[in-house]
Amino acid sequence: MAENQPGVVDLVDAGVPADQGLSSLGLLMQLAGNVLAAFVALQAFLMLFVPRVDTDTLWILLLLGLSIARSMFHRSAGTQLLYGGPPGQRLQGIRRYIMFGLAQSVMVAALLAAKLHVPSKLAIGFLVALAAWPVTLGVLIRLPRFKRFENDIPITEDKGFEGASILMTVLGLCGAIGTGTALVVMLQMPGSELQKGPGVLIVLTVAMLVVRSIIHTQAGLSGLRETNIDRSVELANRYANFGVISSFCGGGALLLVVMSSAVSVAAMAAVCGVCWMLMTWPLIIRRFFSDRQFADLLAGDEAPIHRRAPDAGLTALGWLLLGFAILMGSFTIPQLFTSPDSDFYALQSLLAFGSGGAHSVWWSVGELVLMGWAGYELIRMSPQSRIIATIFGVVGVAVAIYTNYPLFQELKHMRGMGADAMAIGPLAFALIIPISTIVLVNRKIAPTARARFRQKPQP
Repeated sequence: MAENQPGVVDLVDAGVPADQGLSSLGLLMQLAGNVLAAFVALQAFLMLFVPRVDTDTLWILLLLGLSIARSMFHRSAGTQLLYGGPPGQRLQGIRRYIMFGLAQSVMVAALLAAKLHVPSKLAIGFLVALAAWPVTLGVLIRLPRFKRFENDIPITEDKGFEGASILMTVLGLCGAIGTGTALVVMLQMPGSELQKGPGVLIVLTVAMLVVRSIIHTQAGLSGLRETNIDRSVELANRYANFGVISSFCGGGALLLVVMSSAVSVAAMAAVCGVCWMLMTWPLIIRRFFSDRQFADLLAGDEAPIHRRAPDAGLTALGWLLLGFAILMGSFTIPQLFTSPDSDFYALQSLLAFGSGGAHSVWWSVGELVLMGWAGYELIRMSPQSRIIATIFGVVGVAVAIYTNYPLFQELKHMRGMGADAMAIGPLAFALIIPISTIVLVNRKIAPTARARFRQKPQP
């Protein structure tokens, strides 16, 4: 029977790639796992040098240790999704992360309530926030579209390059806005501190990161419009090489700044942590593109003919929206268990990129729910996915302007200290994902294929 022939891909729905977008999920899980592990490890290391170590400090170190372990399980699950593992256990890494993530969520909530004297209601809020992502993954991998990939995950029609390009474009724009805002603020600061050695090094480092983000975005945009796979791989590798070099240069500049003042172990640890986080994404991108391109080269004339994936990379955007919605929700959920007049409520609002309590938290909740829904519909490429994603984009733009308007008005009347950049920067950052979603889901896509010319064997 034709349906039993090897090599035939059984698509659950029309318009979805062969791997259902799992390659993009693997990239995001690697990125999040590495960055969060580096950040939490830095916090744990810095706590070792606090002047007074008491029982509470030891319990906090235990919480941070559990968080680091969870992040490493997260990174490992993403790596196994992309590059395989033991036969018949392709999804085992995700299952291990889910089990450990749920156990870590319970242990953190219990320690907060029992040992750190956090109110029980707030501890439950942390439990719900921490368990949100493992529960979401657990529900999704039990769906038929993902459950059938237990033994192996096929390579998509375009090897997942267009989905990776979407991730690079959106993340590159975020980096360009963030570092560009920081650079403008620094250049507008009064005084002569930036004209001295340490100040000059910091400005040059931030400027280099702006250039890195521009190269990052350029590589992503090229992957969205190029039909030449080799060109996309070349630009991705150029970004990866510059990303690694800039990470070391930035770390070296920060090290010189630290050495010019009072040298401390904590400051040295901070430099190592920053360098680790800066190198994470370039190394992930380099391995992803090089591994799939090298496998194609080894296959030679037997390599498959590559064409644009039926989703045009939009499942990657879906995983990004769903993951980002849950990440921001993990900061927003504890606010629902806290009194609005508490200091913790305002802190959580700032961490969730809110307006610090100027508007109701339900604005953020509504936007995040709509973002997660749009992400889920894009993951399965439902018939209404583009409509829902467009609606999210429009609503997201409106909510971002509404919630950031008080900060914009307050800073607009200030002069100096980079007030203009501080007023416009957060608003521009909040608009990146909604506007990118509108543009990406509504772009005109023409099916393309890459032809391979094979020479006839000589008689």
